[in-house]
Amino acid sequence: MFAGLMKYQSKSFWENHKTVQFDTVTEKSEYEVVAAFKTVAYTDGPESFKYYHFVNAGNEDEFNAYIGKCKELAFYDTGVSATYGDKLITLSTCEYSHKNGRMVVVAKKIAE
Repeated sequence: MFAGLMKYQSKSFWENHKTVQFDTVTEKSEYEVVAAFKTVAYTDGPESFKYYHFVNAGNEDEFNAYIGKCKELAFYDTGVSATYGDKLITLSTCEYSHKNGRMVVVAKKIAE
């Protein structure tokens, strides 16, 4: 279902798809892509980034560390960042270049 996320490896794809629409029963939202990257899940190795543990930042430093790591791993610079208090969505799918590999796209909610 999320295999299309793999296209975000290409900067030219991102240039034509800078936002993600996420609708629920009660709300329609648009999110601007902050970073797209690959990582490895479920291991403590140096190639692993446990992005899936980030749910709600306990403080500004935790939020900034998460965004910083996303930007560090990103395939390209989107020119978009996020600040403490922004709402994020993280989409991921399996990626097979490594055991337990993941392709991840992180985006921030565009204020209405």
